[in-house]
Amino acid sequence: MNIIKGNNLFKRAIFIIQRLKRRISNKGEIKVIGNDKNQLQQLYVINLDRQEKRWEEFQKEAKSQKINGNRKLLEFCTRISAIDGQSSSQPIESLDISSSYRLSNQYYVDPDPRLLSAIRKQDIKVSMTKEEVAVSLSHIKAWRTLIQQNRAYALILEDDIYFETEFAEGLNQIWNELIPGDTNTCTFDLLYLSFREVEHGYEKRHFSKSLNISVRGLWWLSGYVLSLEGARKLLNELPVEGPIDLWMNLKFNKLRVYSAKRSIISQRIDFNSDNSYSILPVLSQIGIQSDKTHLELEQKKGRNPVFVIDFCWKSAVNVGYILSMSGYRCCINKWNEFDSSIEKIIDNLKPLLFDAYVGFDSIYDNYEVLEGLYPEALFILVSGSKNVNSKTKSDTHKVLFDKVSSFFEDKEDKFLLINEIESIDWNEFGFFLQCQLEHDKLADFKLNGFEPPDIDLKNYEIVEVSDCTSQILQHDVHPWIIPINNLENYGVGHKNRTIGRLIGEFKKVVYDDFKYLDKDNWRILENSFPSNLAQFSKENISILKGQGLEMKTLKKAKGKKEYSSASIVTSSEYLFGKFEVEMKPIKSEGIITAFFLHRNDPWQEIDFEFLGNDTTKFLTNIYYNPGHVGSNNNFGNRGTPITIKLGFDASESFHKYAIEWSPHEIRWYVDGKLVHVRANWEPTPIPDLPMQFFLNTWPTISEELAGNINNANLPKCTLVKNVGIYTWSKS
Repeated sequence: MNIIKGNNLFKRAIFIIQRLKRRISNKGEIKVIGNDKNQLQQLYVINLDRQEKRWEEFQKEAKSQKINGNRKLLEFCTRISAIDGQSSSQPIESLDISSSYRLSNQYYVDPDPRLLSAIRKQDIKVSMTKEEVAVSLSHIKAWRTLIQQNRAYALILEDDIYFETEFAEGLNQIWNELIPGDTNTCTFDLLYLSFREVEHGYEKRHFSKSLNISVRGLWWLSGYVLSLEGARKLLNELPVEGPIDLWMNLKFNKLRVYSAKRSIISQRIDFNSDNSYSILPVLSQIGIQSDKTHLELEQKKGRNPVFVIDFCWKSAVNVGYILSMSGYRCCINKWNEFDSSIEKIIDNLKPLLFDAYVGFDSIYDNYEVLEGLYPEALFILVSGSKNVNSKTKSDTHKVLFDKVSSFFEDKEDKFLLINEIESIDWNEFGFFLQCQLEHDKLADFKLNGFEPPDIDLKNYEIVEVSDCTSQILQHDVHPWIIPINNLENYGVGHKNRTIGRLIGEFKKVVYDDFKYLDKDNWRILENSFPSNLAQFSKENISILKGQGLEMKTLKKAKGKKEYSSASIVTSSEYLFGKFEVEMKPIKSEGIITAFFLHRNDPWQEIDFEFLGNDTTKFLTNIYYNPGHVGSNNNFGNRGTPITIKLGFDASESFHKYAIEWSPHEIRWYVDGKLVHVRANWEPTPIPDLPMQFFLNTWPTISEELAGNINNANLPKCTLVKNVGIYTWSKS
């Protein structure tokens, strides 16, 4: 299966360059393919009948590989007509395939600790997609063909592969290490030549210069060698339970499995995948994010649009949070900042950008008009709550309440009255919306203690943004992010806001110049995360006399990671404030230096990051997920990143950088100058839950983000001269 995504033209161009490089390189000849019983005797290529172009491209690939004796690899290839998962709307049924598998099987192959809490509650059964069933049956078809043709060893390939430049040399070396020339017996069952290691613990043992013995933790079945005996063993283990590459890992303990230390067969980057992955919606539900899971969030919400008429403002805000937690893109008009733009959209009958609207006078005053304009719309009236002061719209509250209730009296399917949010029937609420509410998130729901501060957005001090060049990077797509290019079209916000609106005051609560590490303020971390190639270690943190804090990144194995690095975090959490750092980040490809605010459950974050491959700019980022403290909304992998040019190289000298986090907007500063601003829904809501403040440096797995790490440059150090933390108040 091909899981590589991106721009098609760009991917095609990259692949052409790869092919040209291979053409001018000395590839050598394959010496281990032939008719002898200790040689690779056949290649089986899995290809859909409707994918004629892929078969043509594969034949070009096979012709490019020379076999000892002036022959071509294509002469040893047999096409296997693949099972088509998209040929019918009906499920594919076969005794060789189980229709579902357990989440614990996924955990066995890729032991992500975030899966444990879900498995401990209930070992979820995951239903396979038709495409996954079809892929499994196609591989089984190849195994049976191998047995029918009595091949001692065969290389099984999917049609989207690409032979690396060192394929011939690498295959010869691997074969000689695995099958000495004087052996008369089968020495292995399964050999991976193409694979991707899992993120959380590929288990292996060293075997030889080019080979590992594999225990578990390999994705992909793009290119693997199967022996006759191995094919028989796999068929004896049927039915397949789970995606075929996952199931193979479950059978490693019954097979003799080896893998190349480096893939010599890759997946082509210019072919798009039409596969569908059953695990992604499940991972989304428990907060482990992948691009495709964003689509699941969009599909999760029920009927819309939803208009919330509020006689009790605080309760209405909580209804807005509940709608957000249920997958709705919800606009809560906290400070009347969206009144004019939303009214204009409604008046002009333009498509609605949001799924739900809360706190708009235009809704309150025009519910009859809206009901006529949007026949599918739902209306929720929030009338009150225990021990909560109402946000009274007028002295005729009861008259208006009766008027609204009377209007919707014969339209029960479109109208819901909420008297007290504390006693709401969530089953009734979900039935009204026609969506599946996540009861585990709502069962312990309590009225959110955070009420938006009373801010007057018409009365503020203006600060202008410096003339800095910014670049919008690819960002996540889910209900809580507006596609950034649509902001101005909908009149909701700005891609590049030119002013900041200063409201309230900042009071200094921490100033640390790191003469020593104050354990009352800071905690040293000794953990890691999937995209971090290092494990954080207290050994990598030092106090330098007169220079502050030093954080090192080393090419030194720590735990299961190849590198070690450093991170500290505040002991306290903060809800809004100013966070100022005077520092000198690392300039080295592959290394990220950052200070940021972060929380989980739900995941919210505000970043200020330096990318080691270009320290003349920095990266801003926001991750927003809705919910109350403890709700497991942790979706996202890219956030909403933007890079901003500094006008100098940050690694050469100390400069002062700052994040100002207010309820209505976030501002980023460099040496006291405002360089970037994001207000509400530009393109996310403003994080609104307490977060801790972090400082760290680490090597990233993403070459696209910060470049390919160069071990020769290590060790490298980040220097932090001082940190200032200020709390925010509206007066």
